[in-house]
Amino acid sequence: MPKEITAPIPLDRWFKDVKKIEELQSVLESEAFQTAAATLKEVAGPTYGTIGSDINGNSNRLSWYAGYRDAFEDLHKLTQFKGNKTTPYQAEEWTHIQTQQ
Repeated sequence: MPKEITAPIPLDRWFKDVKKIEELQSVLESEAFQTAAATLKEVAGPTYGTIGSDINGNSNRLSWYAGYRDAFEDLHKLTQFKGNKTTPYQAEEWTHIQTQQ
């Protein structure tokens, strides 16, 4: 039976603290953080040398890359106030799923 994952604190409590949101925004906008994030994503990404030769290593690198991207995107989501929701990009080939319902 899969374990339900819960946030360590309720998200509503996070979004009520404007000072924390603004502080996180300034950290994410800092040159040091952006350089560190870009470096981690670059190191985690697959290379031409690993694509054909090391399938297991390439799979692990792609997993790490996806994890970094998700984590950094989630941090940016925490800086958006509840009223400022942005709609994620959705390719047109997936819109048929929503229109058929």
